[in-house]
Amino acid sequence: MNSSNLILKANDAIKNNQIHNAIKIFNDVLKIDPNSYEACSKLGLLNIKIGNLKASIEYFKKTIFINQNLSFGYSNLGLVYFKLNYKELALKNYLKAIELDPENFSINYNLGNFFFHYDDLDNAEKYYLSSIELQPKNFWPYNNLFQLYDRSNNLKKLDDIIKKILSIFERTPQVKFLEGISEFRKKNYKKTIKIFNELDISEKDTQRNVLKSNILAKCYDFVGLYSDAYKHFSLSNNFIENSTKNSFNKNRYIDHLKLRLNYIRNDYFKLNNNIEIEDKYEDPIFLFGFPRSGTTLLDTILRTHKLINVIEEKSLVDDVIIELNKNLDGELNKLSTLNDHSIKNLRNLYFGKRKDLVANNKNLNIDKMPLNIIYIAELIKIFPKAKFIIALRNPKDVVLSCFMQPFVPNDAMSNFYNLKDTAELYALVMELWEKYEERLNINFHYVKYEDVINNFDETVKGLLKFINVKWSEELKNFYLTAEKRGVIHTPSYNQINMPIYKNSISRWKNYYEKFSEINFLLDKWIKFFGY
Repeated sequence: MNSSNLILKANDAIKNNQIHNAIKIFNDVLKIDPNSYEACSKLGLLNIKIGNLKASIEYFKKTIFINQNLSFGYSNLGLVYFKLNYKELALKNYLKAIELDPENFSINYNLGNFFFHYDDLDNAEKYYLSSIELQPKNFWPYNNLFQLYDRSNNLKKLDDIIKKILSIFERTPQVKFLEGISEFRKKNYKKTIKIFNELDISEKDTQRNVLKSNILAKCYDFVGLYSDAYKHFSLSNNFIENSTKNSFNKNRYIDHLKLRLNYIRNDYFKLNNNIEIEDKYEDPIFLFGFPRSGTTLLDTILRTHKLINVIEEKSLVDDVIIELNKNLDGELNKLSTLNDHSIKNLRNLYFGKRKDLVANNKNLNIDKMPLNIIYIAELIKIFPKAKFIIALRNPKDVVLSCFMQPFVPNDAMSNFYNLKDTAELYALVMELWEKYEERLNINFHYVKYEDVINNFDETVKGLLKFINVKWSEELKNFYLTAEKRGVIHTPSYNQINMPIYKNSISRWKNYYEKFSEINFLLDKWIKFFGY
């Protein structure tokens, strides 16, 4: 059989979803015609489909070698590098593709997705708009522009794009979904409830079902229908839990914390951080706290200051902890044996990675990742002069707020699907913090969410004094900074562009009956933190 007939046979196999058979046939084509760019290109795409990205790279490279003027070879190679998070290689190939074929819809659309992923909103918008010019009736660039404007709190452009969508497309479930989000952002809660209650989303579409249920719950909460709100928060969490239960394990995180707690409780655990480390670095400032304790609000306030940069929820500390565990064999009780050479290497690792993340020349960098509070023992050893800002909030409001948010799932966040699990995790984290405070010499400063709301100037001035920065009047307009931040990577992205508001204080009282079985877990911490 000649190569042309084999290609026809392989394409028939693809139509019948016989992927592995199609791969075999296309490889037979290459035995007959090693320079068949169609076979190479299809093999690259099929290997993406089965998850063999390294093989797909080689096939796309061969496609380009055969014909250097084929834009789709570069575009597909860029797509694989993008999936592998090879940023520079992905961009290089995407740009070569668009140079060869500037009016190709897929290339423009893929570039929009690339820039959106890497928070380059101007370029993302540019290429999505180009995609729309090339295919005005294609829904997806409109959809992604909507997401971009929503996540970056650009409400004017969000309103403009939804009007275009409603004027061009039929009112499909996808369009109604965006319309509901738009009305929610306008605070038209009753209209949002009507749209979403009439919206039928396939059970297979987990992401949209999660957001639909969660937004409905928040709408019911805002209009005072708390029983309906609680029901839909639970429904949203059930969608996440059922779709991820084979990927994440809440008990794995709990066991990790309990093991750490046992180490810290042990009388043999000793850690001397009253040491001098001679290098060119100034020890970091960390912003920690249990999720939903006001860390995002503090982040937004602090980054408003012209001297302060906040590094928002990056893996700096995680990378250090992973490297540290290679020295300790994962045993925290060996932390005191860490030698100066290892400490300096870990410091170099942290500050080297931080340098790559800091794009401006502000004087002070603050590393924000709430649950890194559990790693204070290690951080004190590596950064003995570090400062720790600890965000606090009424424990009942914290627990309720965690239950109300559709967090990106992982082992830790898998504890937030019901109030009881959330309260148990809160109590465990705070018990660990209590032991750290007792056993370690920590330079920390509490900031209560309620104090920021009720006594902004005095509270923020106290925080600035702790980090040796002078007060600036511009801090009062922190919510204007939020509008310029680009994409916000926290669940409260749609709240931080508003002035101070008080309706999140004591919200738990609207659900007081739900706390009857978990009060015993939180009472100690309410008293401990002075609530």
